Amino acid sequence: MTKLLVFDLDGTLARTNDVDRECYAQALLETLEMAGLSTDWDSYDHVTDESIVQQLYLERFGRPLESAESARVQARLVELFGARSAEFQEIPGAGDLVRHLLADPSWAIALATGSWRCSAEFKIHHTGLPIAELPMAFAEDGPSRESIVSAAIERARRHYRMPSFERIVSVGDGLWDVRTARNLGLPFLGVADEPDARALREAGASHVVADFRHTALSLRLLDEVAVPR
Repeated sequence: MTKLLVFDLDGTLARTNDVDRECYAQALLETLEMAGLSTDWDSYDHVTDESIVQQLYLERFGRPLESAESARVQARLVELFGARSAEFQEIPGAGDLVRHLLADPSWAIALATGSWRCSAEFKIHHTGLPIAELPMAFAEDGPSRESIVSAAIERARRHYRMPSFERIVSVGDGLWDVRTARNLGLPFLGVADEPDARALREAGASHVVADFRHTALSLRLLDEVAVPR
């Protein structure tokens, strides 16, 4: 049977965390006049582009953010990305690992990201990652990371015409990714440099890599990783 690998995007396949954080905060400031927001994403109920702005807007203005307002934020975010597109790079070795997996019939791949679709598509295009045709789920697919990963898995089942997978592995860089894998009962591979790597291990990740330069090691770990403790 085929195994499924569910990748996060920011900080996992793409080195985009810093520019994403800065542009997201600027877009909220310019379109919704939301100054002084915390970019400690783990302090929010759900770590997705849509859920964070919805939580902030409800707390500050006492009502849900309307879809037209969210669309304005998204449009401005992509405009801000455009001025900094040269900063979008892949995590070292990510593209080679994906290409290897795409050629391996024992693995299928999906993407589950907390980014809005427009944001994710910009990053994928400008990093050159060979993942544009993969089944994907985005911030629009549910308030929680669990709902997004579950949507990606369901789309992968349909895309690959697989009623089930032998093994489903989640790959991410955030503490919320560890929690999501634990909650869904999925083996997890962390991607981070120190000291963030230590934080992932302390949160329950059995294995953490700094990048994917060593394809053979990455492939071995995908078969070894466990559900977070």
